[in-house]
Amino acid sequence: MSPRGWISPYFLTRHLQRRALRRAVDAAPASGSLIDVGCGQKPHRDLFVGISRYEGIDFDRYSINKDFTAGKPDFAFPSDYTRTWTLPFADASYDHAAALEVLEHHPDPVRALAELARVVRPGGQVYLSWPFIFPLHEEPHDFFRYTHHAMTRLAQGAGLEVVGQWRTGGTVAVVITLVTGQLAIANERGGFRRLLALAAYPPFLVLQHLMVPFAHLGSETVLSYVAVLRKPH
Repeated sequence: MSPRGWISPYFLTRHLQRRALRRAVDAAPASGSLIDVGCGQKPHRDLFVGISRYEGIDFDRYSINKDFTAGKPDFAFPSDYTRTWTLPFADASYDHAAALEVLEHHPDPVRALAELARVVRPGGQVYLSWPFIFPLHEEPHDFFRYTHHAMTRLAQGAGLEVVGQWRTGGTVAVVITLVTGQLAIANERGGFRRLLALAAYPPFLVLQHLMVPFAHLGSETVLSYVAVLRKPH
C-alpha cells in the first residue's frame, strides 16, 4: 500500500483484505512460480515471499490505483480474450495462480476458475479474493458477489478443492466502508458534492483506523472474502 493508501476512503477494507490474504498464504504457503491474473499493479506481490517467479497478466489499459505502489503486468491479455476467455499459457505452466479482486468482474466465473486450474500444475494452489458488501465499481464490468458457499460450488465445478476461506470485516467494517465509499463517489462527481465530501471525510478517516481492532464485530455481515483452492494431483 502506498502512503496515499493510509488516507484512502477504502483503507479499512484493503487493510482487512491484506490481513486475510496474509493469513491465507501463511496457512497454505506457495513456492516456485505464480501467475497473477488481472494483476493490475501487483499490489500483493510482497505477501508471497516464497514465490521466486511472480508474473502478472492484465489488459493493456489496466486500472491504475494510486492507493497502491507502482507495478505493472508482465503480459497483456490477447485481443480475443473477451471472446474466448482463454489465458495465453500452456497447461500446467505455473506452480500456482492468483486472481485478486477479479472474479466479480468476470462474466463467466466457472470459465475463469477452469482457466486458472488449467494453467496450474497438479497440487498447485489458486489464491482468490473478492468483495461481498461493497459499492459498485468499474462499471459496467461489475457482475457478481459470492458467498463462501457459492465459491465452494464454483470451485468444485472447476475441479478444484477448497483449502480454506477467510471472511473479512463485520457489521462495523461494512457500515464504515459504505459511508466512506459514498464520500469517495461524491468527491469524484465534483462540484458542491465534492466540497461536502471533503468536509465530512476527516472524522471517517480517523474512524477507519480506530475501528481496525473492532472490525470483526457482527461477523455474519461480510465485507470481503479470501480463499485458497487446490488443483488435485
